[in-house]
Amino acid sequence: MAGDVAELIGQGAQKVENRSLLLDKFAFHKRWPIEIDSHGNEIKWDEASRWSFMRVAEGASDLLHHEAGAKRYRAGGSNVGIDNRERMLAEAELAESLAKISWDNKELSALRARHTRRFLNLFRNHFAERNSVIIAQLEGRLAINLADSLIQNAGICLDRLFGLPYIPGSAVKGVCRHAALEELKATSGNARNELFDLFHTVFGTSDNDFTNGPLRPFKHLLANRPENQKGAIAFLPAYPVNEARVVVDLTNVHYPDYYRTGRTEELSNERPRPNSFPAVETGVQFAFCLVLNGINDDKELLNHAKRWLEQALMVRGMGAKTASGYGWFSLHPEVLQQLLEEERREAEAQAAKLNAEVEAKAKAEAMEKRRASLTPEELAFETLPQLGEEAFAAFARNLAIKSEPEQRAFLRLLREHKEKRDRWKTWKKKKPDLAAIIEAVRQKLNAPALP
Repeated sequence: MAGDVAELIGQGAQKVENRSLLLDKFAFHKRWPIEIDSHGNEIKWDEASRWSFMRVAEGASDLLHHEAGAKRYRAGGSNVGIDNRERMLAEAELAESLAKISWDNKELSALRARHTRRFLNLFRNHFAERNSVIIAQLEGRLAINLADSLIQNAGICLDRLFGLPYIPGSAVKGVCRHAALEELKATSGNARNELFDLFHTVFGTSDNDFTNGPLRPFKHLLANRPENQKGAIAFLPAYPVNEARVVVDLTNVHYPDYYRTGRTEELSNERPRPNSFPAVETGVQFAFCLVLNGINDDKELLNHAKRWLEQALMVRGMGAKTASGYGWFSLHPEVLQQLLEEERREAEAQAAKLNAEVEAKAKAEAMEKRRASLTPEELAFETLPQLGEEAFAAFARNLAIKSEPEQRAFLRLLREHKEKRDRWKTWKKKKPDLAAIIEAVRQKLNAPALP
């Protein structure tokens, strides 16, 4: 990291407020930093890479402070050498630095969900009958995109802007295609021919599918059609419509000495080393969007694609570790209607607010235009009644130094305005000095007598 960048975002990028940026650009490689101890041996900090993504998970600050405390405790052991003690203390300092995270903004999750709901409304309105939307709730933790990371088997798919999890469109198409392929393998006869035609149209194929891929047994069903064919359905990325949480998960399967030697006795001599990876917590509801892309407008294709995708989500799961219960979903079609209804109400409220603002602005402009056309006396006649009781009395005491249009408007109010006329009568009885000031101005202007 360059010095000016480190000064801006911190040595450990702890000032970065986007989790996606932290994981993609500021993850510590497992061999960083490389140091040489006093004996000339190379030291690597194995924990740095694990901490890199721990800080993008829920409760990251507490986890890292705990790790730092454990390092300090071990450094204080009586049998720890000087080099190891210094390294562990340095690691503790790094963990505490990474614990000072800045991404934990609860408003982002709600904002991401609102954006998804708005997109669904626009998507359905624009594509009309050419679209299909599935709302599915995650019932087992989701490990998505584990291999795509600077850290081996510790990746996750995060939105670039919000730093929140999503499912790429390629992954959605992949699981849907796999479900369709399994159905194709299970059929025979004419049904297989028809299903292959449907598969070929929905997903498209490439020559590699028939050379080295899973469609090699079905190549004869192509007849005279080309191997390279674009699919008729576009699979969009799936985004959450409610709160999406990222947590740290663990697998305790690493026995390095046993894997290296193959001797079973090694299993009793070493402790398993946990392999951490980020996962999406259960309960997230994702919106899966399919749309006919114009190659073939047969709406029945959407129904088949939707059926395969639902089967994939409920039976086969999404992402990694599905055999262990990760990545399976339950369907919630009622949620889609609720989301669309909420979006409709919000849109109507927003439109009503906008209309009210436009009407208020137009009314204010018309009022300003009308007031500009009034004479000074007419303008004062409209303005003075808006004064409070004390302000109106103060204006009366200073009536002699007011402009003539204001004086005439004031006297006119005392004659024509019922409330002000009653006020004048009270002043004559209880405040004769004030009444005298007003009467002197009236006589000076030769105005009609007051009641």
